[in-house]
Amino acid sequence: MIWKLLLTALLVPVMFAAGCANLRTNPKSPPETAAKAEADGEKAPELSEQRLMLSEGYSLLYRDASNLDLVGLILYVKVESDEVDEIVTAIAKFGGELKHDLERIAKDYPGVRIDLDPLPEMEKRKRLALGKDRARYFAPIIGHGGREYERTVLISFSNGINHERHLCHVMAEEEPDAGLKKFLMETEERYNGLYDRTVALLEKEYFKNPSGQTKD
Repeated sequence: MIWKLLLTALLVPVMFAAGCANLRTNPKSPPETAAKAEADGEKAPELSEQRLMLSEGYSLLYRDASNLDLVGLILYVKVESDEVDEIVTAIAKFGGELKHDLERIAKDYPGVRIDLDPLPEMEKRKRLALGKDRARYFAPIIGHGGREYERTVLISFSNGINHERHLCHVMAEEEPDAGLKKFLMETEERYNGLYDRTVALLEKEYFKNPSGQTKD
């Protein structure tokens, strides 16, 4: 059982960093994407086109927040730095809070769905393949560890958080409800804070020393 939890921990940052699917804004979508959008439309026929598009975004935010809620598990693998420990803990805490906030919003706002599945099947399979490959690379005992492991985890999180904050931004621009727009803007700001903190640690400890030379 513990190995399954550790595998999940190794999969999360890589799958999270693979990025978010684009919201359905192009009418000339590829057949697979169009089929997925049609399936979401059938699942939520009461939603307008705009609210369906936004609900696909909320569903992506919810799925990724649920993944972030699990990232604390990687602390049981190979994290050694106290600073990395603190950032991972903060990311996991935020993921849990955002997940609960979105569940509350879905109950309070009939026009918000968090259970849609806008990702194309091939995108989901690609993310799973990336995650499995990274899990083997950093597997306990046989895989890589130490600073290399921590650097890769931080890069994965910075990439994933960058996607999330931009998703919040474009959703806030489209969201007509003032309360939900405020929520998205505040969520973007919290993601901005986590992104800046993660990048700052990478620059300080894993990319450059005070003289500006790249560390090994």
